Amino acid sequence: MLEQMPVTDLRPLHDWSGPPAMLTLWCPSAASMESAKHAPVSPVLPSYEQEQHLHAFHACEQRHEAMARLLVVVWDEPGRCDLRAMTHVVTAHLRRHDTYHSWFEERGGAIVRHVLTDPTVIQMEPRTLGEVRAEDWQRHVMATPHPFAWDCFRFGILQHDRGFTCFASIDHLHADATVIAFLMAEIRSAYRAVLDGEGPLQLGPPGSYLDYCASQRQRAAAMTLADPEVKRWIAFLHRNGGRMPSFALPLGVLEDRYHAEYVHLDILDDAVMDAFESACHAAGARAIGGLLACAALTERGLAGRSRYSVVTPTTTRRSPKAFRTTGWCVGVVPIDFDVQQRAFPELALTAQRNFDERLSLAEVPIELVLELAAGLPTVGSVATGGVMLSFMDVNVPPLSAHIAREWHQANGRVYINQGIAAQVAIWLFRTPRGLSLTAAYPANETARASMHRYVKAFAGACRQAAEALMPTYSDAGREQ
Repeated sequence: MLEQMPVTDLRPLHDWSGPPAMLTLWCPSAASMESAKHAPVSPVLPSYEQEQHLHAFHACEQRHEAMARLLVVVWDEPGRCDLRAMTHVVTAHLRRHDTYHSWFEERGGAIVRHVLTDPTVIQMEPRTLGEVRAEDWQRHVMATPHPFAWDCFRFGILQHDRGFTCFASIDHLHADATVIAFLMAEIRSAYRAVLDGEGPLQLGPPGSYLDYCASQRQRAAAMTLADPEVKRWIAFLHRNGGRMPSFALPLGVLEDRYHAEYVHLDILDDAVMDAFESACHAAGARAIGGLLACAALTERGLAGRSRYSVVTPTTTRRSPKAFRTTGWCVGVVPIDFDVQQRAFPELALTAQRNFDERLSLAEVPIELVLELAAGLPTVGSVATGGVMLSFMDVNVPPLSAHIAREWHQANGRVYINQGIAAQVAIWLFRTPRGLSLTAAYPANETARASMHRYVKAFAGACRQAAEALMPTYSDAGREQ
């Protein structure tokens, strides 16, 4: 089920809280930085995801704005951290995954990649910075270098009396949600192996993100307006007035990009989520189809929309080795279907078929579609904006059982930094606790009120679908 990604729920960085602790950061050595500085230019272009990210960062920089760009994975370990062992592990991680061997510069509007030819020149060094509070830790994370710097990643620990908290702050340039839990499992397993001789989790060799980028560009170079996938993307954009889908409720006065704020909450407990998934299966759908159906019902109820339209991200990894590859391998699937007066079962099946039939469109970057469609009167020129709905599940292959167990044992969690965004984003997470939701939206009163109305209605639609197979849920809830 490729729409699902192994990660836990997502929270804004400012939600982090914890007691004062001793902070140690791992940064590249001076010799490593010097080697990276002289890395030769590579013929491999950035992936479309990387290129868009770098251009967006440059635009934010010119406007003196902060960009929401960091993925921060955090987990807990017992005892006192062996800094020497962790230094070895973090260094090995960076050498192992070739996405970290690249850095980028802008030349005349084009993005140029430099690549370290010898990854063994990478050496991380620990720097113990003293006791910090939660807000101090947040500032250190936010100081992770920008995506045009080679070292746009940081690793660290917070040493407490009873154990230590590990974290990795990585610019989105080098990671996506799919590999966050895997990254934690790799580092955690390797640390235990170095520390006490335990056999590490057999994760297998990773693939090459450089190969992924080269392959993506090779496919893109062969595409034309005549390709069926491109035609379907253009038809989708045409049905939305030439742009990406819009959020159903008012968002206030917006510019092209806006400062985002977040809401995070649990909307279904585990038992109700089980019932919801059973309702999806009874309709011939999976969880993603049911959640899209509930979103469609929510928009119909709140805004009277008779057609639902959204984009939903999915991993473009297609092999076990790819799932062990750190990098940004995500495309989006365009979803749209008639809602009319249909009930949940019919809508869930319709949404699922819509997703499955269009999954291949995730292999076609929207930026490429806009390049090919330049000049067409039915397609706009901006890929950003609109609304995105994402579903992620911890219980997915490959190695999902191992990674989910590691994640649970280590109290894994993921944070993102606040900043400028260009769309309404809704992330849904299936965890052992049930279903949680995180949403990013413009930081103004109108958008805040709209999002809270949306979340309440969406949660209600999901519960109503679950109650069809769990009729005692409402009564049980009233008794508590």
